[in-house]
Amino acid sequence: MTTGSTRPLIGRERELAAVRGRFAALADGPALVGIAGEPGLGTTRLLAEIAAWAAGAGARVHTTTPEALPRTLAALPPARAASAAPVVVIVDDVHRCDGAARRALAGLLEAPGDGTLIVLGYRPRQCPPGLLAALTAPHPGRTTEHLDLAPLDRAGAEEFAGAGLCARHRAALHRDGAGVPRLLALLAAACAGPGTCPGDAPGSTSYPARAAAPLLAEVDALGPRARLVAHAAAVLGEPAEPDALAAVAGLDRAAVLAAVDELLAADVLRACALPGHVEFRHPLLGHLVHSAVPGGWRLAAHRRARTHHRELGRPAPRGARHAEQSCRPGDEDGAAELAAAARQALASDPASAAGWYTAAARLLPAAPAHRARRRELLASAADAALRCGRADLAGTALAAREQLLDAAERGAGAADTAEPRARLAELAGDLPMAREIRRAALDELTARPAPGGPDPLRTAALRTALAATAGPDHAERAAAWAEEAVRAAAAHGAGGALHAHALAVRGTLRLAAGEVSEALRDARDAAGAADALPDHAVALRLDALDHLARLETGLERYGPAARHFTRGLDTARATGQWPAATALAAGLAALLLRQGRFPQAAARAEEAVRCSELAGGQEPRALALCVRARVALEVHAPETAVAVARAACALAAADGFSWYRSRLALAAAELAAGDALGSLETLAGAPLADPATAPLDAAGRLALAEILCGARRAVGRTDAARAAAGQARALAARTGLAGPRARALLLAATVADGPAEALAAAEEALVSAAARGHAADEGRARLALARARLRLGETEQAARHLTAAGHAAAACGAARLAREVAAATEEAASVRAPAEEAHMLSQREYEISQLVSQGCTNRQIARTLGVSHKTVETHLGRIFAKLEISSRAEIANMIGRNTLVARPRTRTRPTERALVGAS
Repeated sequence: MTTGSTRPLIGRERELAAVRGRFAALADGPALVGIAGEPGLGTTRLLAEIAAWAAGAGARVHTTTPEALPRTLAALPPARAASAAPVVVIVDDVHRCDGAARRALAGLLEAPGDGTLIVLGYRPRQCPPGLLAALTAPHPGRTTEHLDLAPLDRAGAEEFAGAGLCARHRAALHRDGAGVPRLLALLAAACAGPGTCPGDAPGSTSYPARAAAPLLAEVDALGPRARLVAHAAAVLGEPAEPDALAAVAGLDRAAVLAAVDELLAADVLRACALPGHVEFRHPLLGHLVHSAVPGGWRLAAHRRARTHHRELGRPAPRGARHAEQSCRPGDEDGAAELAAAARQALASDPASAAGWYTAAARLLPAAPAHRARRRELLASAADAALRCGRADLAGTALAAREQLLDAAERGAGAADTAEPRARLAELAGDLPMAREIRRAALDELTARPAPGGPDPLRTAALRTALAATAGPDHAERAAAWAEEAVRAAAAHGAGGALHAHALAVRGTLRLAAGEVSEALRDARDAAGAADALPDHAVALRLDALDHLARLETGLERYGPAARHFTRGLDTARATGQWPAATALAAGLAALLLRQGRFPQAAARAEEAVRCSELAGGQEPRALALCVRARVALEVHAPETAVAVARAACALAAADGFSWYRSRLALAAAELAAGDALGSLETLAGAPLADPATAPLDAAGRLALAEILCGARRAVGRTDAARAAAGQARALAARTGLAGPRARALLLAATVADGPAEALAAAEEALVSAAARGHAADEGRARLALARARLRLGETEQAARHLTAAGHAAAACGAARLAREVAAATEEAASVRAPAEEAHMLSQREYEISQLVSQGCTNRQIARTLGVSHKTVETHLGRIFAKLEISSRAEIANMIGRNTLVARPRTRTRPTERALVGAS
């Protein structure tokens, strides 16, 4: 229901239900519902909804304000007849009640009258203590309920804003608007819509006057000195103490303190965690007030703020905002101050650092003597902008730098901007371009003559990046780059972030080459170096933690991997480094998928998608959608996974990080959806036809083998499916790790020649999966065991395994596994055990029967099995007796009809002992 508002009421179902409940119980006596809400949370909007609903329910509704409250109450009838309609009195902004309004309200609360529902809206921070006590005090003559409005959650915020936002604004909406409807409306009004909005972050953009007016009206309602101090606080743009406010506002301390009291009472400013300091109740309000300050006064105020900070010797970032706003072109001191501030802020606030580097370059004189310094500043600005996902700003900075180059300079010095240019190419998915940029830069640096020579740390960083992105086709060259990078980083900063990164990259290459012990050693060394780093050093090289955590995931060191992913993700979020946050969230989601923790994986995958919308390129978005598709395959319908994977394929650039990942995800989803031919066509078009040579890491090659095996088996290409399963076994054996071994054994179970072989493979898969805590794979192994037992006619044991598989699916949140278990359970219900024990042969008898069915003579059978001719005759006699037959042709007929089964070897008890030991 809506009541004159252009937006529907969202996220207030609990409050509406409480009011309706009190209304329905008015026969038991009058009731009070107090609704406490901070500014902008929509108390007035909720009260309007309540009034409309109550009127529709047949009540006499009286909606009023504190000023009109005495008149409204005087107009109410003195008594209400039993048959009269209920009365609903709604008072908004009760915190403003004073004098006559307060006395009238006290009378209403003391004697509300039968059949009366009182609904009061107020701001608790602005409510005088005495009035607040009266509102919340119990009363024997009425029932009372107090409701505290909470900010909207993320889903509610997105619903409130509607579908017309660009990706960047939508991703930042809940974070920047704090779930406050009035702020959400402001943010939505500032967005021009998908495809047209530049996506500037809140705080650096302007807002339509109509959307800003309600917030600015709060400041306009203040006294002149309070407005002046609010303007000063907006200029300072940070928690401010009275002395700073006095210096900027041009007032004495006593006047400032009096104004602060007024601002606190109006809830424009609030006390903050820093003792003696105040700040705006929300940064957006401060930004709006700053934009509304008269331009001349604002310029002078920034100069006063800069002087104040310099006199107190504050760190450069504290004064950088004011230098940026007040310095004139040609101010070399201002440029130096901004550059120093940017260097200090790069680890904690790269977005501000990018702006300050750009401003510093703009302030420097245009004389040729300053061109080199301006180029350096613009290159740094591009690097900082890319850290926070602003590819557009980085491109602008690099283009401005290019304009400062003479014709003779354009061929040299490319190495100075190699990293930002390469990262721009990576964001666009152009990995070949990124590699070429780094190779050229490395060649340029290594060719520089003495005495300066190449910078060892810069060359080590380039080699690390090249090794990390070289791909399987250049494994030897990548290994050489990684070795050189580790040596150089260790020689010039052992234990640093670059050293940890180089070790992680080398370990990843070693793991891909099957050198597991060496990879494990690199992972431990890299973890030791990374764990010793302070947070600011980690923030400057988050890709070190990303590569380390992915290496640890591949080595099945899940605890350290989760810790490093989480530390990196927390740092990336806190510093606004959205490309890194996307990769780290996606990596953590993949780790949780491997463990079978699907609900947690889904949450991290969604976080990766949100971060990717701020990451400034299609490649991060494709990466995030790939992991979302993998999650959807396990926890949603296959059709959902297909749709998400196709969206990833549409974004992934050829030869980009996500090109092959997106095709793998789509092929897996198509196979699960029943389109095996489509799955094979997707892989062929990638091209991904051979796990042994595919340009994928070890986990990707194993996943490819799984898809190929399943798809080929589904279309009747049994031999090709077995070949893919064999490749999976080889890949798993190369790693020597339990997780890949379990997955390969599960494939072997699906393509086994008979139930006994499938049973053996599934038992081994269960042991391997349990050893690493892969809960979903344990469930899949149980399912494979159940299917094998069913084929052997052992329905009771099959049922036990199906029950265990169902429990595993429920614990993991694995809808896909649950569907497979349900199908197998339905199949088991229609299967009966063999009617006669005579159809169950020993393993040796079954082997001989198979050879007989192939036309082998007794001597041929003896040679094949390595036994004597007499032994074969003895076994044949037992087979004829058990089956009550007299000819070899009848044996062949029964084998062909699958009416003979082999009794499995006794393996249950050893398996159970192994499982207990592994747990």
